[in-house]
Amino acid sequence: MEFKGLCLGCMNNKGDAMQCPKCGYVDGTPQVLPYLEPGTLLKERYIVGKHLSANGEGVTYIGFDVTTSKKVTVREYLPKTLCSRVKDDDSIIIASGNKLVYQDYLQDFMEIGRALAKLSGLPSVVPVVDMFEANKTAYIIYEFVDGKPLDEIIKRARRFTWEETRPLFLPLISTVNSAHSIGLVHFGISPENIIMTRSGTLKLQGFGSPDAHLAETELAAEFYEGFSAIEQYSLEGKKGKWTDVYAMCAVLFYALTGKRPPDAVSRSYEPRLNMPADVAQNIPTHVVTALAGGLQVNIESRTHSMEELKNQLTNPVPRRPEPKPVPAAAPPAAPDYGDRYVDEPPYQEQPVRAASSQMNRPAREYAADDEQEISPYKYGIISGLIGFVVLGVIALICLNLIVIPMMNKNSQDDDDDISSSYVSSDEGGTESEPTVLYRVPKLVNKKWSNVDGNEKYGNFYIRMSEEVYDENYEEGRIISQSVEAGATVAKNTPISVVVSKGSKMRTVPDIIGKNVSDAAKELEQAGLALGDQAEEYSDDVESGKIIRLNGIEPGKKIQAGSMINVVVSLGPED
Repeated sequence: MEFKGLCLGCMNNKGDAMQCPKCGYVDGTPQVLPYLEPGTLLKERYIVGKHLSANGEGVTYIGFDVTTSKKVTVREYLPKTLCSRVKDDDSIIIASGNKLVYQDYLQDFMEIGRALAKLSGLPSVVPVVDMFEANKTAYIIYEFVDGKPLDEIIKRARRFTWEETRPLFLPLISTVNSAHSIGLVHFGISPENIIMTRSGTLKLQGFGSPDAHLAETELAAEFYEGFSAIEQYSLEGKKGKWTDVYAMCAVLFYALTGKRPPDAVSRSYEPRLNMPADVAQNIPTHVVTALAGGLQVNIESRTHSMEELKNQLTNPVPRRPEPKPVPAAAPPAAPDYGDRYVDEPPYQEQPVRAASSQMNRPAREYAADDEQEISPYKYGIISGLIGFVVLGVIALICLNLIVIPMMNKNSQDDDDDISSSYVSSDEGGTESEPTVLYRVPKLVNKKWSNVDGNEKYGNFYIRMSEEVYDENYEEGRIISQSVEAGATVAKNTPISVVVSKGSKMRTVPDIIGKNVSDAAKELEQAGLALGDQAEEYSDDVESGKIIRLNGIEPGKKIQAGSMINVVVSLGPED
């Protein structure tokens, strides 16, 4: 292959064309800082192409191995919360005060690479080709996997049958179990990180530092809605191989139903999942039960290992001994789903059945069996008892409709007064240890900075689920909350909120005359990014400072996230 005709977007030969006819990539497209420029050569062997994805730990590029003439995937350790890079310099600049933590995560990155190299012979692991340190950072080179993300496959196929799913996922589950056996937990299993190859096998990518998928660490956390377990959203949550079990079962649920499960924070408030009846009836009962065990929000109730999950998926639960005959009037025995389930297994909508065969008997038959003469004395006693019960029910209704609301109203006229509570024995409390419920405050339109970590809201677990652009709310304001204001919930109930990123249109700041690094910071604060940096000589502007903006003027409105191309001075021409 002619390397000069190599497309840096897909690593195919495009010849002399400026735009690749296969992927549409255009020569000269700049990479957004702090990513490496397309065409960068690493170790005199690997050509770096466009970036494919990034998270809190690093960035993944498409690459090309000039020694084998094969495509590769290049993973660069690049935690943007701890370091940066400037144009025309491939070396990493570690932020002040972050050197030790940067080095710790760098060592983790390399150790994970070495562990993955040991697993490269397994069918569902992307093989490691090489790993090395350069540019004050580190790189892991993987074989390029020719295929599509499972997410894209499921969207096209709508859903898989169990007969299709079983041979696809069992090797994947075995591979993850092998990774767990050497202490390697993924924490990011999701349809986006599972690739289906052209040969029809699944490959799991995205292994990396656990902190890139956990809240409250030095790395920016990446969660996969519907697939990340509840313990990943807080510092206190106990994490481990059971975290991957939850994610794997969520992916299986998605593959079998075509629907993503709700996020774990929402499920902690309403944990049940409903599997459509037409899907459930075509899935073996032991598979539904296995998914139910793996998708328990509470880790104490959840299936704890991939080995256990695989056994549950492959081995039907032995039938219980046939019960002894019972009289026809007795209700049918409920199916036994083990200690984990109280009623029926989650996810499957069950038809309502008669509790007793007598429910279908004609009315006249009841009259013939039960008709007895009641004396006036007995009639009076029974009438008195019924009247007493009716009065009690009315009193209880009045208490709930009038007294308790008044207690709440008197103590919480203001949304911000969130410390009041009331006792309700109906919610599981006892006279000595009552259940205390708390009224959810109105969070919408409050500043997230005033809510996050505020002791006033200490009775709830409030976390930001996402940030979105919204013309109606200024940046940092809460747009919506998962549990409506005024609802009464138990202490530490999770409440997820959506926070505004402000308007999509941002004002271009005046960065003319500023050096590149300061300009990049100012653009970032404005919700924009520094783009291509052309250079030219100038007698009026000091070397390294911006002469002008290309294609736009300061003060103009532009879409958030846009790149601003600039011209940088080289100083006077000699």
